[in-house]
Amino acid sequence: MLPSGEATSDLLGTVYDAAGDPALWAPLIEELARRTKSTSAALVIQAFDEGLYALSSSWRVPEEFLRDYREHYHSLDVWAEVVVPNPNKYPGGYVCTSESLCPLPQLKRREFYNDHLVQGGIEHALLGLVENSKSCVAAVALYRDKSAPEFGEPEQRVLRFLAPHLRRAFGLYRRFSAMKSRSEGVENALDMLPTGVIFFDCKGEIVLMNRSAAACVAERDGLLLTRSVLRAEVATESSALQKTIQQAAATSSRNGVWAGGIVLVSRRARPPLQLQITPIRNSTVPVSQRVAALAFINDPLRTQRPEQGILRAVYGLSAAECRVALLLSDGKSPREICNTVGVTENTVRSQIKSIFSKTGVSRQSELVRLLIGHARAMSDPAGTRA
Repeated sequence: MLPSGEATSDLLGTVYDAAGDPALWAPLIEELARRTKSTSAALVIQAFDEGLYALSSSWRVPEEFLRDYREHYHSLDVWAEVVVPNPNKYPGGYVCTSESLCPLPQLKRREFYNDHLVQGGIEHALLGLVENSKSCVAAVALYRDKSAPEFGEPEQRVLRFLAPHLRRAFGLYRRFSAMKSRSEGVENALDMLPTGVIFFDCKGEIVLMNRSAAACVAERDGLLLTRSVLRAEVATESSALQKTIQQAAATSSRNGVWAGGIVLVSRRARPPLQLQITPIRNSTVPVSQRVAALAFINDPLRTQRPEQGILRAVYGLSAAECRVALLLSDGKSPREICNTVGVTENTVRSQIKSIFSKTGVSRQSELVRLLIGHARAMSDPAGTRA
């Protein structure tokens, strides 16, 4: 019954392929069902922090059964009632039969069996827990109907053999899914901003730019892009731009002490663009390369106050910290801020300390220079450089 040789490699390959591609859980579940002579199977997930209760990636499980479990019967799941409160007894990697959790005669007296399992043609189950934590319980569930016997030791050995691999694959799957969701959310938020935003790696090469920045570069009026390197049309401005980006990246890599700066980039018939360049250490933007520097492209023809969305997406500021940062950029003192938002001065000072840490600045004046997207700074670029 245990897989061996090439079959083992193929099966384990499918397990780890499923970590990166959710569509592959279904063929994996089907293969496990065939190896254990199951009549149906599913990946059961109860993600408490996401409010998700589902039979996912199922094989030969009726659609209405899936819907009913998601909408109602997850709260009556007899097996989950035993497993969820006892993570030490039933940790990730644990394999057991449904009869060991609740004997069949006892199960048959429950609504979960009579109104739900019978509908799905389920009499016996073999469960392989892949996670049992405060945030999520997940299990590979193999089912048999009345015509088949209970799952025995040979079938349990198959699931025990795969259990640690399934556990790792599911952990990777959740991590990748969270990263993908987060990446899409951050990139969508950045693309909604009117301000151009460009992220650079340790070499000063572009790793990500939002839609506004891409549109600005595509105009080829002042800014140019050559092999992931941002340049200016005017040679002296291009040298200053590259130097400032490199210095900011070096500071982020702990190889310098430069705070970045502002570079003006001339355009042919419009006022110059103003690029505010800064080191960045704690970016929440998920990209393959480490982000080391950041540029805001400010166009005096499109002035605006700093956006909360960009502060949250780029620096990971909380909503409260965004509000305090914007008030600081308006020149308000901590005491004025605490009167404005209705919290204690100690709370404001604690939030300011966190803002400084996340944005990599040490003084309010540096933060103001960092958040120069508002109209006053744009109307007086020489003053912002002071």
